[in-house]
This record gives sequence, structure tokens and C-alpha cells, in this order.
Amino acid sequence: MSAHLAPPCLPLSAPAPAGLVCSSHFQPIYSLAHRRLIGVEGLLRAQDIQGRPVPPLELFSPHVPLGQRAALDRHARALHVAHYARLGLANSWLFLNADAEGFLLDGEAVENFPGWLAAHGLRPDQVVLEVLEHRIDDLDTLVAALRQLKRQGCVIAVDDFGAGHANIDRLWRLEPDIVKLDRSLLRDASQTRQARALYPRLVAMLQEIGALVVAEGVENEREGVIALESQADFVQGFYFARPAAQLPDSQQVLPVLDTLWHDYELREQARRQGAAAVYRSVHAAFRQCANALTAGTPLADASMMLRQHPDVLRCFVLNQFGEQVGDNVGARGQANARRFAPLADARGARWSRRPYFRSAMEQPGRVQLTQPYLSVTEPVSCVTMSLALEIQERIHVLCADLLWHERVTLLPAN
Repeated sequence: MSAHLAPPCLPLSAPAPAGLVCSSHFQPIYSLAHRRLIGVEGLLRAQDIQGRPVPPLELFSPHVPLGQRAALDRHARALHVAHYARLGLANSWLFLNADAEGFLLDGEAVENFPGWLAAHGLRPDQVVLEVLEHRIDDLDTLVAALRQLKRQGCVIAVDDFGAGHANIDRLWRLEPDIVKLDRSLLRDASQTRQARALYPRLVAMLQEIGALVVAEGVENEREGVIALESQADFVQGFYFARPAAQLPDSQQVLPVLDTLWHDYELREQARRQGAAAVYRSVHAAFRQCANALTAGTPLADASMMLRQHPDVLRCFVLNQFGEQVGDNVGARGQANARRFAPLADARGARWSRRPYFRSAMEQPGRVQLTQPYLSVTEPVSCVTMSLALEIQERIHVLCADLLWHERVTLLPAN
């Protein structure tokens, strides 16, 4: 047995380095789509010789000597593996924190890891190794170690992304299978509009680079709904289960997950109804504008009734290549208009990338309505109504930007 790995078959509570008594607790991780447990994270609980609890941040503080910290990390890993093996969980992962300096940068420990797991009756593909998001100077060695562990069969996760030294360049190099978003991001998303808008985009970005996403720190129903709406794959937090030596009954957790899905579906229905209400309120005037344009009426005159709607920001016309023909008509005189004056003149701007142009060109004659997005002409949230039509025997696209009001509110914070 390698000296770099603690021996197997430890009891669930055992003496540890520095005179501590440590035990293994697990916190479940659930798949929102599967509506069931897909893994457990091993969390160390320690007491000093007087029986007082010692928090993990103190145990693994950078001020603790590396040798002592690495020994405790090995001890914790052995406790969690022994605990997991005894639970006999089927079709689930064991999430293990993997200290870079004490384990991942040690070539011998990495090489011997599959054999050490086998001594417990575990396979590498049952283990998710969580790389903590803190500064690592020897990134090349870490990347090589993670690739070796992947070849052995382990799943690699980056923990606490969005805090500390997290950055995209580092994430690309680590190539994780799973990214766990730091709980502070979800807390902020439940409290501020800006963070709320950013959270789903962060989830989408991580998924686009090939990583599944865990929303950490779900502590109430409001945060659970945000995680679900944001397309996070997995959730973890006190709202579902606190860390404990024993796992909760799955029949107790299923109603909690079903409540989130029920809330999500109600909010989605309300959003669809809100979008339909906007569509109905503007559609007749928009069609009238389109008919007048087709008959040769200038946009300023054709859109007069349409621009009387309180939520219409501006009207404009694109040619068949997505280039704007003429300037915006009816831009509202807001305080933002002066601050963003360099963006106001959109004559000749190319909007061919925008969904409102593409969808209109794909379905000529049918009025389209986009999802909410941030307008570059005047940075406010808007939706765009569009229609491909023929003006002077050439295809054009009529567009109207509408101010978007979030008509669906989140549950109140607990």
C-alpha cells in the first residue's frame, strides 16, 4: 500500500492527525431531470480532544503546514470511501474533494488511486474528484494529473466556480466533466436582477464547453426555482438535505423536487401568457404598419399608430441581407438616450445575426416575437416583433422593439 494513501476499511469515526476525531458525513446531490439522487459529497466533521467541533475552513486553512493538511486530506478521503462502500448505493457517484498539493500533484498517489479504490470494492468511474477553485501555480502538472485520472475512469469536477481564483482560461485547461457553481452566485441571483440575469447565462456557457452544472447552496424554494429555470443539471443544498451520516429517505425528497417543477411550470405558463398579451396588444397596429409599408407609405407615417403603444421603443426596416434601411423611428426620449448617443444612429447597421431577422426570413408573412434580450441601441431589456414583407418588389423585414417588463415575480425570499 502506497504511503500516499490512507489504508482502507477505516471505521466511520476514527482518530486523525493532530489529535482530531473525524467522521464522514454525506450531502446528497440530485438530478433535476431524473428527480432522484445521483451522488453524494463527502464532508469531513472533526472534533478536537476536548470534543469541540473544528470547522473545515480551519482544518484546511493555508496557515496549516502542508504536511499536516495533506495527511488530514488523505484521512478524510479514506473515511468517505469506507462510508460510501458501506452504504451500498447503486448507480450513483461519490464526490470527493481532491486537494491539489496533497494529492493531485503527487504522481505516485494519482497512479495508485485505482488500486486503492479497488481495495474498498469501488471503481474509478464511481468517483467524482472535485478540484477546489484556488490558486495553483503548477497548472501544467495538475492538467496532466487530471487527464490521467480521466483515463483511469474518474469523473472530474471543479468546485466553487465563481469564487476566488476562478477564471475561464483555467477552466478550459482543466476540462472538467462537472462544474459546481459557488453558492454565493445563487444567493446573489435570488437578490439582484443583474445576478439573476447572469446565472442562466453562466450555466449555458459551462454546458456549451462540455460540463454538467451543479447549483450549490440551494437553501430555499426561491433558489431552487432559479436553479431549475437556469437549466442547471444538478442541485445540492440545505433545501433538499443537510450533511449527515445517514442519507434521507428518497420518498421525503421527491415531493420537494416535484414542488420546484410545479412552481417552474406555473411561472413558464405565466411567461407565455405575458408574451401572448404583448403580442395581442401590438399585433393589429403592427399589421396595419406592414400593410401601409407595402403600399409605399414611408415608415414614419406607416408606424404612427403603432408608436402610440406605450411599450413600443422604436420601429425600423431591414433589407434582405439584414442591413438597416434608414434610421430608427420613434426612439423614446429617455435619460439613457443621451448616455448611449453613439449607438443611436443605426442606419446601415447589420442585424442579420439577430433571431428576429432570421425567423422572419424563414417564415415570410408570419409575425415573429423574440425572447427577451438586451438591446444594443439602448441597453434595456426588450422583445422584437418582426415580419418579412415585400416593399417595392424586394423582401424587407419590418421590426418593432417593445420594452419588456418581467411580469412573473419570484417567490419571496425566506
